[in-house]
Amino acid sequence: MLGDSLPLFFPVLLFMLSLWLVADKVDGYLTRFSPMVSNRLASTYRVVPILMVGWLIIARARAIINRDFDHVEVAKRLQDSDFERADLMLLVTGDGAGEFSLFCLLIFSLWTVNLPSMRQAPLAIRQAVQTKVMLYVSACALLTFWIFFPESNYYSPDTLPASPTMASSGELNPVMVILVTLMVAFSGELFAITSLQHHGDYFATLKPRALIKTYAVAGIILIGLYHGGKLEINFITDQVNNSTIATIILFSQALVLAFVCVPAKRTDGLLKVGQARTKSFAVMSTLALLVLLIVTSIGLQATDEYASGNRYLHESLWLTASFLIVLSVVQLLPRYGFDSAARPEYWWLRITIVFAPALIYWFNPLAIFMIPGLWIIASLSAVLPNLIELDAQSPSKLGVWMLAIVYLVSIFSTAATTNMLGNFILIGCIILICTSVVSNSIKY
Repeated sequence: MLGDSLPLFFPVLLFMLSLWLVADKVDGYLTRFSPMVSNRLASTYRVVPILMVGWLIIARARAIINRDFDHVEVAKRLQDSDFERADLMLLVTGDGAGEFSLFCLLIFSLWTVNLPSMRQAPLAIRQAVQTKVMLYVSACALLTFWIFFPESNYYSPDTLPASPTMASSGELNPVMVILVTLMVAFSGELFAITSLQHHGDYFATLKPRALIKTYAVAGIILIGLYHGGKLEINFITDQVNNSTIATIILFSQALVLAFVCVPAKRTDGLLKVGQARTKSFAVMSTLALLVLLIVTSIGLQATDEYASGNRYLHESLWLTASFLIVLSVVQLLPRYGFDSAARPEYWWLRITIVFAPALIYWFNPLAIFMIPGLWIIASLSAVLPNLIELDAQSPSKLGVWMLAIVYLVSIFSTAATTNMLGNFILIGCIILICTSVVSNSIKY
């Protein structure tokens, strides 16, 4: 296996992906060298991750073609069979799905400098979009590395099965794999739009196109999750496929970016000096902790495993404390220059909401139960400043009441079931949609 023959392969890949997180800083550092050396080094750290992931795909394809029974996937799926071209579908439907998806996303990240929607923009702006998409894709890859690149897929176990133990055609639907890949790619565009605060004029075409594409792909994925029975499983006791967890987390990220972060960038920019600005964020922080604790507790208590006793409260406190720690750390960043947003404290809150489930899942598999509470918090962050700040234009009362009713209906209608999480993901999207409508209706 590759992990045994090249033990430094994955550490190097992780390091190169980490450089993508700070691509703008790396590019700035490389300007110290001559133009020729700088360009070559910049091209190298951009291209190497693509080549490494491409090599993973080639190694898996060769193992499938040559029927290398020392390869874990071949031993589990393809023993006692001859090679057929259809077997290569395992590169998308089997253990290679993460490699295929990441390979496409890495290529897309570099290609974004040539986005048709940004054709008229200066090269510097297009490169800024590219680095933000690189940041988003690498962050998603690093946070979900444990799902798509588990050690068991790349290191030879002590014993291999004597006969196939898994389906030879794979467990994943290739259409869903492609759709999730597209969703992450379009989410990267939205992340770039909401991150680059002073170049809004250049996003007049990119923004609506990225939003429409995200709406369409996310809607199809939600239908696929529902009809595939992925929202009806018990997320605590069932043997949930890790790809299902990853899909739900990435789906949540896309919705928060599309329905909250992008509209909120506009409303934050329309806010004035900010009378009662400190009060606004203090109230938002208090509500965030209370909402997350209460909604997560309701979600866990609705399950059979946590219906009795106080374990649901213990886990909810742990998850809320984890979110508080992450939020407290990122709120220090504006003091160190990361404050280009109109309301950096709110921007960092929303970005924390985007990535918190994936990050906290590393330490607690119940982190996925945070999603309902985080969606409500994200919704509140888009309208609360306009309600509290004295010199801000408030949303319509009808819109505020509509949001309040949607919050309550979504929580209590799903809490009455034994699978609040799955049902909330299905109907809770209305919360984010209504938030976008209310935010876009604010005029000055």
